[in-house]
Amino acid sequence: GLQRDFATRHRAPATDLRSPSREPAAAMAKEGEKARQVQKQNDEKPVVYLGAAAGKYIWDDVLKGVDADRDDVQGDCISKYSWADGKNRVSIYIELEGLDGVADDAFVVASGEKDVSLTIGSLAGRRRRFRLPNLSHEIDGVKLERKKGKNTVVLKLAKKEEKPWLSLGSAPERSWATAF
Repeated sequence: GLQRDFATRHRAPATDLRSPSREPAAAMAKEGEKARQVQKQNDEKPVVYLGAAAGKYIWDDVLKGVDADRDDVQGDCISKYSWADGKNRVSIYIELEGLDGVADDAFVVASGEKDVSLTIGSLAGRRRRFRLPNLSHEIDGVKLERKKGKNTVVLKLAKKEEKPWLSLGSAPERSWATAF
C-alpha cells in the first residue's frame, strides 16, 4: 500500500515518445542564415586578451616575418648550440654564418673547473661570445676544433672524471655584464 502510493506520487512525468514535429524547410533556412550572421559578427570582432596574456599575443607589424636566427636579432651573445657526451670528452657545437671566413687567431677559448667560454674577435664586424658558467661536472680543459666548409666550431671539453653527463649545465649567459 504505502510503497505503491509513494511510487505513483513521485513518478517521473511521461515523455512523448512520438517523433518530433518537422519544421518547414523555410524555418530551417532562416535558422541557418541567423547562425551564419552571428558567426560573421564574431569573426569580425578583434580578440582582446587581458592581464599577463595581453602582450604575449599582440605583435607589431614590423616584427612579423623576422627570423630570430639572424645575427642582427641575437646580439653578440651566442645562445644557439648543440652538444654531445662522449667517453672522455663533451663536445659543444656552435654553427654561425661566416665562421669559415674568420682567422684562427680571432678565436679565444678559456675554461675553469666548471665553466667554458669562447670569444670570436670579429664575425661580420662584431665580437661574438659564448659562455657556460656552471657546467654539470668538472673539466680539465678545452680545445677548439674548426669544421671548415660547415661554418662550425667545436669546443672539446676534457672530462675530469669518466662518467656520463646527463645535462650540460646551466644555459649560456645572455649578458656579459655579469660574466666578468
